[in-house]
Amino acid sequence: MELPPGVTLRLERLEAELAAAPVIDVVGVVEPPGAAGAGGGNSAGSQTWTLLFDFAAWRVVNSVVQRTTLSVRQDMLRDELRRLMGVLRPYKIFRIRARMVERSAVNGAPNAQMEALIGEELGDAELNAISQELQKPVTYTDPEFGTLTLNRALHCYDGEVVWEGRPARLSLFADDSGNIAGALLAARVLWENQTSWGMKVRNFAVGKLLPLKNESWLDDGEPELRPEDFLSRMRLESISIRPDGSFEFWHSDGDLFWGHSIQISGNLAEGPKHADIPG
Repeated sequence: MELPPGVTLRLERLEAELAAAPVIDVVGVVEPPGAAGAGGGNSAGSQTWTLLFDFAAWRVVNSVVQRTTLSVRQDMLRDELRRLMGVLRPYKIFRIRARMVERSAVNGAPNAQMEALIGEELGDAELNAISQELQKPVTYTDPEFGTLTLNRALHCYDGEVVWEGRPARLSLFADDSGNIAGALLAARVLWENQTSWGMKVRNFAVGKLLPLKNESWLDDGEPELRPEDFLSRMRLESISIRPDGSFEFWHSDGDLFWGHSIQISGNLAEGPKHADIPG
């Protein structure tokens, strides 16, 4: 997928900035969810992909530990990308050789262009202690939503709640400072009027997805579904809420779309806006 021009320009500026930086050795703790890949293609193994991962804590060798996120990237072929994605697991400590800027002129944050993965680092006592600390559960207890546990991989707090009398999973996403106050406020607005919001979500799902079901997803000999048939097979599984008031309601599809999820997204100001069947 082609990147927007503004994103492409910032990436080119960052790459030029890193290319001019000196090569140094850096040791760091891999932040959840671990390494990912971007770019390339789906079938051509020779195409170039970009390995992406973050260090949650790191140090330039023989220097002090930094507790800011260091974003690391490296271009490579797909087979090598797959191998390194399996190696660079969350909370492990690795030494890399990289070109690094501690405060990028492009995004104001630490960034690195990896030249080589030296290997796992086992003897750094301070980083080992941080790795252990990061693996301890972090919880927030709310009088309405109960105990929510930090999901470090997704930067949200998860918990089990009740929506319209049925159990569901709630995910409150943190803002850039790690605060969930905005998402929590939005969740309270939804819960105060959950019958109304639940009806809006269901009606939107029927309006957008029932025609799709009847036009393209009927089994051989299956009659067209009525709205009540469609709704009887949807089951809410989780609700995700972000600091800006946007939300996603995720449902199991009851085999309406052969096992795809039903996702209804929107925001507090405008209500449900999009319907999708990812999976």
